[in-house]
Amino acid sequence: MTQKTHVLVFPCGAENAGEIYEALRYSLHVTLFGASSVEDYGRFRFPNYVGGLPSIAEAGFDAAFGALLRQLKIDVVFATHDSVMTYLADKAEAMGVFLVNGHAETAALARSKRQTYARFAGQPWIPAVFDDAAAISTWPVLVKPDGGQGGQGVTLAHTPAQLQHALATVTAPVVVEYLPGEELTVDCFTDRHRALVWVGARTRQRVRAGITMRSQPLATSPAIQQIAEQLNAGMVLRGPWFFQVKQADDGQWKLLEVACRVAGAMVVQRACGVNLPLMAIHDYLGRDVRPLPNPHITLVERCITSRAALAFDYDTVFIDFDDTLVIDGHANPTAMAFLYQALAQGKALVLITRHADDLSQTLARVRIAETLFDRILHLTAGEHKSDFVTPRSIFIDNHFPERADVAGRCGVPVFDVDALAFLIR
Repeated sequence: MTQKTHVLVFPCGAENAGEIYEALRYSLHVTLFGASSVEDYGRFRFPNYVGGLPSIAEAGFDAAFGALLRQLKIDVVFATHDSVMTYLADKAEAMGVFLVNGHAETAALARSKRQTYARFAGQPWIPAVFDDAAAISTWPVLVKPDGGQGGQGVTLAHTPAQLQHALATVTAPVVVEYLPGEELTVDCFTDRHRALVWVGARTRQRVRAGITMRSQPLATSPAIQQIAEQLNAGMVLRGPWFFQVKQADDGQWKLLEVACRVAGAMVVQRACGVNLPLMAIHDYLGRDVRPLPNPHITLVERCITSRAALAFDYDTVFIDFDDTLVIDGHANPTAMAFLYQALAQGKALVLITRHADDLSQTLARVRIAETLFDRILHLTAGEHKSDFVTPRSIFIDNHFPERADVAGRCGVPVFDVDALAFLIR
């Protein structure tokens, strides 16, 4: 097999870092790393995780980040935050790595709404920008931070007085026309030849803190396609990027912002068969990419996922059978996922049960191989599970008295079935 491409996601605790991780975690072409300056969810998500880096605002960042790149032999970096993208875009080449969509001029342009609007001034899809309050004839107007994102800091001004207050409180304010209509995000991909190979619009049906949680993929209209093509022609892009548009009163789509990075809700495209982060890796490797969309996906819902840290060094997993590994006559997918994860980590697996029927036949019926387990302990009525549990182990059982007995006598961590999801990485 050819040598894998070493890919670093930074900062890896960002919401969109999760999409990059899911998009690349099973790729045969990638060894995936995550790094962060903040102690956050990233260490639960990335098995190859490095924490404690300085922030980009600290003097020691360049040296620490460069050393990390050399240590991990990183080839490709995904920046997950616009400010990080802008910062690294000037430095990535000197650091010897490829920064996905990291053209310095484009990164700076996308970071500034004012500069973006100025670059494409005259296009019908650019909203009216007001540098003088006296030029405003229709109210309300929208005041937004020049470098803002996710709708943060946006203020709606209905009167000149409200406008003056917003101008005094919003950082680097940009005043634009108010757009009352539907809002869309459009995910795109530009290859190394600057060809626009994917344009995929999606709805923003439910938004939480600027993050799309419910979205439908849409057929790309000619108007949206034209905006994408004109943006692609006016900026140097390579890799995944996206833009957001909103409808004016007359139905005309107007640009809100452009970003030259992966969006978390790009998962909509991946759910439809178009894996944009993986396409970026293939493009980096000099391969032509061709989307293969699945038109039968119609809706994507997202939710918060919780993980927990277990401060206990164990080498063996003891797991019950009835109503734990098997529920309602079927293998429990969460328990199976945890067991296979434990197996990959070198843990021994022990099935411990009082199953009343022929265990081998039941295992065969639910299609769980006996060879999955290092040992199978089929207890009689008078035996205690706690008699068999070893010190460096964890114990999983749906039955509280069993967990209480093992916890009290053996002093090892015990888990109900519902807790397994917290431990899956």
